[in-house]
Amino acid sequence: MVGPDRAPARPEIQELRALAVGVVVLYHFWPALSPAGYGGVDVFFVVSGFLITGILLRDAAQTGRIRFARFYGRRVRRILPSALLVLAVTSIVTAVVVPPAEAARWFREILASTLFIENWTQSIESQQGTGLESTPVQHYWSLSVEEQFYLVWPLVILAGVWIASRFLRPRMPVIIALLGTVTVLSFATSLVLVSIDNNLAYFSTLSRAWEFGIGGLLACVPAAVGHERLRAVTSWLGLTLIVASVYVATDVDAFPGLLVLMPVFGAAAVIWAGTPTVAWSTRRLVSFRPVLWLGGISYALYLWHWPVVMLTPYITGRPSENPVMLLLLAISLLLAWGTTRYVEDPIRFGVASHRLRTRTIIVAAAAIGVVLVGTSAMAADALTEVAEENVACHSGSP
Repeated sequence: MVGPDRAPARPEIQELRALAVGVVVLYHFWPALSPAGYGGVDVFFVVSGFLITGILLRDAAQTGRIRFARFYGRRVRRILPSALLVLAVTSIVTAVVVPPAEAARWFREILASTLFIENWTQSIESQQGTGLESTPVQHYWSLSVEEQFYLVWPLVILAGVWIASRFLRPRMPVIIALLGTVTVLSFATSLVLVSIDNNLAYFSTLSRAWEFGIGGLLACVPAAVGHERLRAVTSWLGLTLIVASVYVATDVDAFPGLLVLMPVFGAAAVIWAGTPTVAWSTRRLVSFRPVLWLGGISYALYLWHWPVVMLTPYITGRPSENPVMLLLLAISLLLAWGTTRYVEDPIRFGVASHRLRTRTIIVAAAAIGVVLVGTSAMAADALTEVAEENVACHSGSP
C-alpha cells in the first residue's frame, strides 16, 4: 500500500498502485465488475517488497549497516498519520450511528487495526466457525501484514550484510540467497495452508511474505536497460496478467495459492520492464495524469473507501444503491485526495520531517496510545449499553 519517501521516479510504480487500488475499490463497490479484485492487494505487496528492499540495500551500501531508527522513522511518518486518522474518524462515527451490540465488535477490530494485528484477529475469527462478518476496518488486515513485514525484513537484509562481511563474501549474492530462501519457504507455506485452511492462508503473514520477497528479489538485480521491445512486451504482459487475474482467480477457497501467481508475476513483470520508450509501449499509459494522480492517492483511497461503504447505510438508514455508490466513490476520492494533500505529504516531505528521527517513534507511540484509549473507552460504553439492555430485558420478563 505504501512506498518510500521521495524515491527515484518510477512511473510504472504509480501505474501499478493505480491499477491495484482500482480493482480493490471496484470489488468493494461493484463486485460484478471486479470479481477477484482482492488480488490488487497482492500487487501492493510486490511493490512494497521492491521499494522497501531497495531502501534497505541502498542504506547498507552507503553505510555498511541498516539504520533502524531512520528506517522506522520514515515508515512511521508514511503509514501512521493517515491510518490513525481513518481509524479515529471511523471510531467516532461508529460510536454515534452504529447499534451498541454491533459497535462493540467493530471497536475490537479497530483496536486490532491500531496495533496492526488485524490479520491475525480475522484469522482467529475464521477459526471459530461463525464466519467472518464485515467491519469498516477489515481491510486493515493487509496493512497489518505490511507492518509485520517491515519488522522482519530489515533483519533479513542485515543478516545478509553480516554473513557477507563475516565470511568475506560478496554481499549481494548472500542477500539474494537469504531472500530467495525466505521467499521459497513462504510460498511453500502458502500452498500447504491453502489446502488445510484457506482463511488462515489468506490472512497469515507467513503465507504472504513470499509476495514481498518477489519484489525484494527484483530490487537485488540491476534495472533493465536496452531491449526496449522485449521490455515493452513484458510490461503489457504484466498488466494483462493482473487484469486477467481479476476475472480468472475468482475461486476464493483456493486463494492465495497458485492463483495468486497471476497478479504477483504480473506486477513483477511491470516493475522489471520499467518504462520502455518504444511508441507502442506502456509509456503513454504511465504518463497519463489521471493514472499518476490515482497512484498518488492510492494509499489514502484504500484506507477510506471501505469505512465509507460500511458506515453510510447506518447514517442514511437504508442500503446504498447504485446512484448512492457513485456518490460514495466520489466522497472516497475526495477524502483520499485531502488526506494525501494535507496530512500525508506535509508530514512526509515538510521541513519538519527532516528534523524528526527518534522523536517520530515517540510521537507515533503517543498517537497510537490516544487512539487505543479513545477506542477502548467507546468499546466500554458500547458494552455497558449492551449489558444494560440485557438487564432491562431480563428484569421485564416473567
